[in-house]
Amino acid sequence: MISLSMGELFTDAAYPINRNRSSKRIVINGNNKITYLKSVDYFLTDAVEGAAISIISPKRPSARLRFEYLDNTLSDWYECNGVAEPFSERWYFGITVPETETTKSVEFELTVNKEQDITIEKMGLFLIVPESVPTEVDTEKSSRVYFQVTKPRIITRTEWGAKPPQFGYSDMPYYNKLTLHHSVGFAAENLEEGIIQMQAIQSFHQDVRGWSDIGYHFIIDKAGNIYQGRPETVIGAHTSGANTGNIGTCVLGCYHPPASENYYCYDELSMSSNNSLIKLIAWVSDSYDIAPNVLLGHRDYYDYEYTSCPGDNLWALLPELRIEISSYIEYGPTPMSYRLYQNFPNPFNNLTEIRFDISKTEKIELAIYNILGQKIVSLANRAYNPGEGYSVYWDGKNSNGDRVSSGIYLCSIRSNNFKKAIRMAYIK
Repeated sequence: MISLSMGELFTDAAYPINRNRSSKRIVINGNNKITYLKSVDYFLTDAVEGAAISIISPKRPSARLRFEYLDNTLSDWYECNGVAEPFSERWYFGITVPETETTKSVEFELTVNKEQDITIEKMGLFLIVPESVPTEVDTEKSSRVYFQVTKPRIITRTEWGAKPPQFGYSDMPYYNKLTLHHSVGFAAENLEEGIIQMQAIQSFHQDVRGWSDIGYHFIIDKAGNIYQGRPETVIGAHTSGANTGNIGTCVLGCYHPPASENYYCYDELSMSSNNSLIKLIAWVSDSYDIAPNVLLGHRDYYDYEYTSCPGDNLWALLPELRIEISSYIEYGPTPMSYRLYQNFPNPFNNLTEIRFDISKTEKIELAIYNILGQKIVSLANRAYNPGEGYSVYWDGKNSNGDRVSSGIYLCSIRSNNFKKAIRMAYIK
């Protein structure tokens, strides 16, 4: 597991503010070490709705915060809610509070065992962004429901163990926006990790942000698993000021290139995530009459200084993704790439199936080799049209029809544009 540096998380989750380093002080109180941290004065004309801090700590500390008003008076202390980032020692603490006065700074109080060290990463504010309703949009719900694109497999809230919403949803009055996000932190690579991360994201959104439920409508992990967030028929909480009419999808991972040698945030969109994203957005677009060309990144709604989401590496793919989604809707599930799947069963002793996808019309050779690189038999050597789920079978025989010895063999697929091999175990 790679524990990612915070990097620019708070430019994705909250408005970043700088720490006043001269204000840091540490007090030893019995067995406790209390660290006080105050931000530099920020110059915002409007009230904020909360604040947050991220730290590195091997054990959970306690945290609270208070605001300083323009007249130099202080608010009450507010106890912060905390959420652990999966598979790391990172903690997020914060709270949404009903502050109506304009504030100029925030102070955090962090309490740990006096033997325990903590590392302060980032501080941020939760801003109040008014919702805007586009004047050119008919606010009546669309009557068009085609359902021509097959709905992909979506892991339900029950399956990933979602908590119920803390309060009611607001129905989506119309659909006219699609927004792509990234999660920045740990990126789940399988269903087990995905369930853990889904629960952590929901806890952050409910307990720290103070939202009714997880903010996104859909989440995709690096293995291509799609998870249902809040229902897509209700207004989400993922793009401040533009949530109405907006279906939000988050791809787990950090897709922003390194800003420094200490900033490890370099994920590339996996092929599984890419394919699931295309299938999901195609279904959403077709079902709710949303043109794929309106798909934007989170950063497209704001000044770039506010958020880098969904990260440079993902944001740069948006023009290509719009084209691929439109093609999927119009022409069906033509593969976006080549792929050779692991054979099944494996190991095998009689017959095994080998599946592959082809994205272009061209000649494909699929052959079996021994571990010395000697060709045993050619299973396919012809032109294929683009398509998913092509299958060939191998019965453990060579080109002469004789059964081979037990052992490890390689199945290789080759074309002008693609080459890949998988290992197979044959038991005679």
